[in-house]
Amino acid sequence: MTQPPGAPDAPHHLNLPGARTVTTTAVRAAAHALDQALSTQSMICLTADPGVGKTYTLHILCEQRPTLPALRLLPRPQARPDDLRHSLYRALELPGDPPKDPGICDDYLRHALLQPPRLLAIDEAHQLSAACIEYVRYLHDDPSPQVTIVLLASLPRLKALRSQSALINRVTAWHHMEPLDTDEVPTALRAFHPLWQDTSSHTLTRLDSLWGHGNLRRWAALTHQLQATRHRHPHHPTHPETLLRRLQPRLPRTA
Repeated sequence: MTQPPGAPDAPHHLNLPGARTVTTTAVRAAAHALDQALSTQSMICLTADPGVGKTYTLHILCEQRPTLPALRLLPRPQARPDDLRHSLYRALELPGDPPKDPGICDDYLRHALLQPPRLLAIDEAHQLSAACIEYVRYLHDDPSPQVTIVLLASLPRLKALRSQSALINRVTAWHHMEPLDTDEVPTALRAFHPLWQDTSSHTLTRLDSLWGHGNLRRWAALTHQLQATRHRHPHHPTHPETLLRRLQPRLPRTA
């Protein structure tokens, strides 16, 4: 299903003109997991293979809950706890610069997080250092802040995150997002972009087996190529399968 008319669309990969938000089976399952976490103000981890759409899904879920104040952090690799403190301070739009003293800064943050209940989403959480994980644990365990914590992590890096003892007993759900199911591809792609509206189901499922693999980032790249080609050659229809040669790496010729 697509967003209702007039609703703002989330930013798509490549800022693809004409792309629309599609609520897939995976998005609905993630929404259910998020709502359960919000009901108990707990901590969950949302995982997916790169390109499946975990960050995009979070954006959709926040847009669908306009009364839920959401704080989104993207820490740099090997960030320090002070980096998280200062990012959270700015996300809360507190006045002035973050205090340099950690204790004073935490007092400001705790006071700001008392009301209303908020969602704190940390993207690329698999990049967090052990010290930052401890700081996330501190935010979770403190009874004063009313905050639900969502960690977003790439599936290939999940092992490192699950090895953190501070998280094992605190994450109530490790929710994995699946790629588009083959049967879901035709409907989802036609809702995703008008360029696919008249493409047969057979062609879409074939393209998915050859290139897309249910991965929306890969489909965005293919759509971008199709859009660019039709813009350059508006009177020469291009079969989508011919675009795969531009996306797939060319193997060097052997002597």
